Amino acid sequence: MSEQQKSILYVEDDLKLAELISTFLISNGFAVTHISSPHIAAFEMMKRRYDLVLLDIGLPENDGFKVFEELQRQYSVPVIFLTARQSHVDHIHALELGAEDYLTKPISPSILLARINHCLRRNELKYCAKNAAQSQTLTIGNLVINRYQRQASLNGDRLELTTGEFDLLEKLAFNVGQVVSREHLFEAAIGRKYDGQNRTIDGRVSRLRKKLGDADEHPSRIITVWGKGYILSPDAWK
Repeated sequence: MSEQQKSILYVEDDLKLAELISTFLISNGFAVTHISSPHIAAFEMMKRRYDLVLLDIGLPENDGFKVFEELQRQYSVPVIFLTARQSHVDHIHALELGAEDYLTKPISPSILLARINHCLRRNELKYCAKNAAQSQTLTIGNLVINRYQRQASLNGDRLELTTGEFDLLEKLAFNVGQVVSREHLFEAAIGRKYDGQNRTIDGRVSRLRKKLGDADEHPSRIITVWGKGYILSPDAWK
């Protein structure tokens, strides 16, 4: 396995499906280890480091949720559920447990590949963000945030940010790829609970987008999640 090659542990009891998906992922540059028994998943994780686990739910003797919980107690590895279960309850339960994604069969191989690559990119950025936080510098692609100096640069050019704009960018950046609620941003910035009407945060987001070269009509760097809040996209900094 090359240094850049990503490894996937694939837990699936449907051998025909597992062979098809494994062959496809291998042809796209991944190292795939397939196992059909949920009981040896933790053992496989002990043997080597995996970058991602692709996990079925309807497994014999032990369902995928229990396998997920066992893995999460011992290892820090992103998990994508790939299952025939289309229940919203199962979907919500998986995400609440901490799964990176929940995909239902049948699924297009190209979509599966895209979701896996997205998950791996997002986790690499989270890892970089975690390490950067310890050194007071956060780097997300061509965006660099220095917490100690309270400065940010894009493509090597310093951004002229107000205190409020810097605080907003910093908060979003340390939660890259995740929704940060308007309520949370408002309370952190203003120091009181959000009343549901104040538009201070929306104004700051709009001004920050302009300084980041983000289009107001179709922003790609700070994305609005209607009714939820904002996401700093992990894929728009190249």
